[in-house]
Amino acid sequence: MSYKIFQIQPYFDHSEIKNLKKAIKTGWVTEGPFSGEFLDMLKTFTGAKYAVLANNGTLALFLSLLAIDVKEGDEVIVPDFTFNASAASIAFTGAKPVFVDISPDDLQIDTTKIENAITENTRAIMPVHIYGQSCDMDPVMEIAGKHHLKVVEDAAQGFGVFYKGRHTGTIGDVGMISFFADKTITTGEGAVVLTDNEDIFNKLKMLRNQGRPSSGTFIHPELGMNFRMTDLQCAVGVAQTKKFKTIEKIKARNHRLYEEYLKELPEIEFIKINDFSTFVPFRVNVKVPGLEELIDYLEKQGIQTRRMFYPLHRQPCFSHLNYKEDDFPVAREAYQKGMSLPIHCGLRKDDIRYICSSIKDFYAKK
Repeated sequence: MSYKIFQIQPYFDHSEIKNLKKAIKTGWVTEGPFSGEFLDMLKTFTGAKYAVLANNGTLALFLSLLAIDVKEGDEVIVPDFTFNASAASIAFTGAKPVFVDISPDDLQIDTTKIENAITENTRAIMPVHIYGQSCDMDPVMEIAGKHHLKVVEDAAQGFGVFYKGRHTGTIGDVGMISFFADKTITTGEGAVVLTDNEDIFNKLKMLRNQGRPSSGTFIHPELGMNFRMTDLQCAVGVAQTKKFKTIEKIKARNHRLYEEYLKELPEIEFIKINDFSTFVPFRVNVKVPGLEELIDYLEKQGIQTRRMFYPLHRQPCFSHLNYKEDDFPVAREAYQKGMSLPIHCGLRKDDIRYICSSIKDFYAKK
C-alpha cells in the first residue's frame, strides 16, 4: 500500500550525515571515539553511574538478565502487555517468563498483581515502561526488596522519561533503553544497559565483549559474546541525543494537537498520563470501538496504523505455559480496542488534522 502518512519517520538532518562522514574518514567503524562520546552523553543524561552499549534492545535485555545470573529454572515476572522481546529475552536464558496483567488506565504493569505471581523460583521482576511514560516503580522496588528479587527495567520506549526525578532504566538493579528506528532517539538498531551496581557492570563488560573486560587482548578470562555497537551507529546517536529537546517538544505539540482535534469525539479514549512520570509521547495511543473497521478505513485513506500489543499469554511461542484467558482481562481489552497513531517529528499540523478528520468521518458514517 502507498501511504500518505507513515507510522514512523526518524528525525534526521545534516548532523547525522556530518558525523557519519567523520567516522568513515577517521577509519573508526567499530567501537571508537563516537562510541565513547555517545556513552558519556547517555550517562550524563540519565544519571546512571555505569553504562554499556549493546546491539539492540532485545539483546540488551538478555545481557541484563545474564548479568544478574538469571538461569534455567528461574522465573521472571513481566507484564502480559508488552512487545514479545521482553519475554523472549527471559526465555533465552532458560528461565520462565511469568505474566501479570496491567492497569486499565495507563496500561502499565498492575503492581497489585505482582506478589501473587511470586514463587520460590522467582528471581527477578521486569517492569516495562510503556508508551513514553514510567510505570509506578515505588511498589515494584518495595516488593522486590521484601522478597529479595532483582529488578530489570525494560525502558525500551523510555528515553527522556523520568519517574519522580529519576530516569527510567536507572531505578532497578539494571535497565535498558532501545534506539530502534521508532524510538525517541534512534541509531537504527542499538541499545544501552544502565546500572549503578559495580559488580553487575563488571559482568556486563565481560559478557558483551567476548569474555574480556576490554578489546585488544586475546586473553579471555570468561565466556562472553559480541554485544557491541559500531561507531557508525554511535555517530548517529550523538547527533540524535543533541536534538532530544527539539524532538521532545515536537512530539508533545503533536500529542496536544490530537487531543485538541479529537476532544469532541466520545468514541476516543486517550491513555492516562500519570503525575509521577514525565511524558515523552511514543505514538498516540487510544482505545476505540470498532477497532478493526476503523483501522481498515484509515489504511484506505493512506494512514498507516498499528494495533497495540498482542498479549503475551496468547502468543503461540508461549502456548506451552498454559495460561488462562480470564487472568488477563485488561491486556485482552487493550489489544481488542487499542490503536497507535503516528506522532513522529515529520508530521505537519495538516497531517494530524487529516488523520483526526478521517477518524471523525468514520464514526459519522457509522
